[in-house]
Amino acid sequence: MAFPQRFGYFGASPQPFAPMTDSVHATPDDSMLVRIRGLTTVLGGKTIFSGLDMDIPRGKITAIMGPSGTGKTTLLKHITGQMRADAGRIVVDGQNVAELSREKLYEMREGIGYLFQNSALLTDFDVFENVAFPLRQHTRLPEVLIRNLVLLKLQAVGLRGAAALMPSELSGGMARRVALARAIVFDPMLILYDEPFVGLDPVALNQVLKLIRTLNQTLGITSVLVAHELAAIRQVADHVFLVANGKVVAQGDPKTIADDGSPWTRQFFGGEADGPVPFQYPAGDYAQALGFAGAAK
Repeated sequence: MAFPQRFGYFGASPQPFAPMTDSVHATPDDSMLVRIRGLTTVLGGKTIFSGLDMDIPRGKITAIMGPSGTGKTTLLKHITGQMRADAGRIVVDGQNVAELSREKLYEMREGIGYLFQNSALLTDFDVFENVAFPLRQHTRLPEVLIRNLVLLKLQAVGLRGAAALMPSELSGGMARRVALARAIVFDPMLILYDEPFVGLDPVALNQVLKLIRTLNQTLGITSVLVAHELAAIRQVADHVFLVANGKVVAQGDPKTIADDGSPWTRQFFGGEADGPVPFQYPAGDYAQALGFAGAAK
C-alpha cells in the first residue's frame, strides 16, 4: 500500500509575510493561506463581525487577540466551515469555503489540525488511541503504519513514554501536548490553536510554546493562535491581529503592537476596565428600570 504523501515529516518551506490586498481570489501558491474579506456575522441579534478583513500568511504563526466575546473562536469555526457567515468570503488555500461541497469541505478539513480549548481528549481512550483516532476514522492504513505514525507524533511532543496513560492520569500540560500530537497526526497545512495557554503552569507553558515554534519551523505549516496572553504571544507569534467591535482594530509585530498608541491597544494590553470596550453592558435607562419613571427627566 502506498504511503500517503501528506504523512511526510517535512512540509513546504515557509513563505514571507506579505501585506493585505483587496483581492480575495487566492491561488494555492499564494503567499496567504487564508484570506478573509468583508466577513459579517450576526448571532442572536448581536453583530459579531462587521466587514472584517484578515490575511493569514503561509508558514507563519499568526495570533488573534481581543476582548472576551469578540468572536475569536467563532472566526476559527468560520475558517473550518463549521459556521456560515451572513456575508463576506473566506478563502483557504485557494478555495472559497462557503462554495465547497460537503465532500470537498471534509477534504479541506483533513488538512487542518485543531487544538481545542480544553484539549477535548476522549476520556475512555488512552493516549495512544486518542492520537490514533483520526487515522482510524479517516484512513485505512495498516496497523503497523498507524502505530509508527502515533509514536512519531508522541515522540515529537515528548510523550511517547506516556502512550498507555489515560487522560485522567495526565497533567494539564501533558493533556495539551497529547491534543497537539493528535492535531498534527495528518501533517496538516494549518493548525488552529484555541486558547492553548489557559491553565498552564510556567513549565508547561514554556513546553507548549517551544512545541508550537518547533513544529511550525520543522513542518513548515501555518499556525493560528487565539489567545489572551501577550507575554506568551511575544515569544512565539510573527504577527498579531487585535479584533474588537466586529473588525480588526490593530495589527502588527507582537513586540511593538502594545505601544501603537491606539485606545484599543491601550485598553486591551494595559488592562484598563473602561474604554472602547465599555465596562457597562448596553442597557436601557437605569432609573426607569428601577421604577423611577420621572427621574431621567
